[in-house]
Amino acid sequence: MTKKDIAIKFVVGEAILFFIILTVVGFYFNPSDPLFIHSTVNPFVLLGLTITLFYGLIGGLIFLIAAVPVFKFIYPGFPLSFFLWTLLLILIAGEFFSYWRRRIELSEEESIYFKSKLRKQTNDFILLKLSHDQLEKHYLVKPISIRTVLEKIKKELINDREKAFINLMNLISEAFFVRRGSLYIKEGDKFKLASSIGKPVELKIEDPLVKEAIEEGRTVFLSSASSRSEFLAVIPVFDISNEDEIVAFFLIKDLPFRYLNADNILSINVALIWFMAEFEKTEMVRDLINRFHYLPVDFVVEVQTVRTLEEKFGIDSYIVVYKIPEELEDIVQFIQNRIRGVDFLVYHKVNGYFVVYVLLPLSSLSSAEGFSNRISSELKRRFGNDIKDKITEKFIKVDEKIFDKLEKEIRELREET
Repeated sequence: MTKKDIAIKFVVGEAILFFIILTVVGFYFNPSDPLFIHSTVNPFVLLGLTITLFYGLIGGLIFLIAAVPVFKFIYPGFPLSFFLWTLLLILIAGEFFSYWRRRIELSEEESIYFKSKLRKQTNDFILLKLSHDQLEKHYLVKPISIRTVLEKIKKELINDREKAFINLMNLISEAFFVRRGSLYIKEGDKFKLASSIGKPVELKIEDPLVKEAIEEGRTVFLSSASSRSEFLAVIPVFDISNEDEIVAFFLIKDLPFRYLNADNILSINVALIWFMAEFEKTEMVRDLINRFHYLPVDFVVEVQTVRTLEEKFGIDSYIVVYKIPEELEDIVQFIQNRIRGVDFLVYHKVNGYFVVYVLLPLSSLSSAEGFSNRISSELKRRFGNDIKDKITEKFIKVDEKIFDKLEKEIRELREET
């Protein structure tokens, strides 16, 4: 039985239950008019509207239909006028419920999208600082840049996932001094061992430290939990778009005591959050990576994300495609410097031209045209009025056929001589 089936049965049960309670109360206080249809203030209508506004049109209709036997057998004549007016009010309330629920869902999805973007930017800035600190710390002995290694791992996720996990463990071992630990990744309803440093560590949900990490939703280590734990630290990794869902655990079994501190453990947490976000993105578009090998994976992921928002909620997004001659390469950077923080620009070279894709998430056609007009005005002011004749642009709406459109676009460009 699906969650949707359970929800519908719950709505049916609640609507019938409320009707029974109202009928019993009505028979007790007003046996000649148990549903108060002749009263100035009608509890039946108010309760019907309340159920509709709370549960939706299904709840209101079930409540009204449950009253039909009482209308027919208790009252001398079926109150058709009252029934129709009540039905009209319930239909209006149901439409009101549907409209505002959709508006709320749209707002929530937009909020989730922008929050995930903000979290990614925050994570990237923290990783940049960690990388800088690590370079300073090891520069004279063993130069190591966390950011450089993570970029290497990011590329390996596309072609060799197992190698990416191994290199992540090597990074955690060398940069954060973990001598034994294991990474478990959620697959379905279970967590499965993905990779380890040293001998694998078994994940035990009943361990005091693991339970504390789950209950409090944060990274914990031995100084903040029972000494009965088998682990020195437990790092839960949460979904970047859903802060309530744990997608991975990293269990630390052996770590030199001087490195068992909040800064070091939280630095590992940041690296793992980054890795799991990249892992999930790569898995989401794995089928598209080879098809669009000339575009960065991040761009394909963003297009897939806004495509999903358009399919589910009708939120528009557009891609502005510029075709710029090779000798005007500076214009690519000129456009790059003028996009918003949430926009995404990528480009590649085809037949002596730079093809620039500017993804404008959660933007209507009018917003895309406004962006294009602004860029055009600034280009004319900077490079002269004739620059517009050397550059072509096209608007592509992000919908269920967006990847077919992009493929067609690049095919046509390659066929041009």
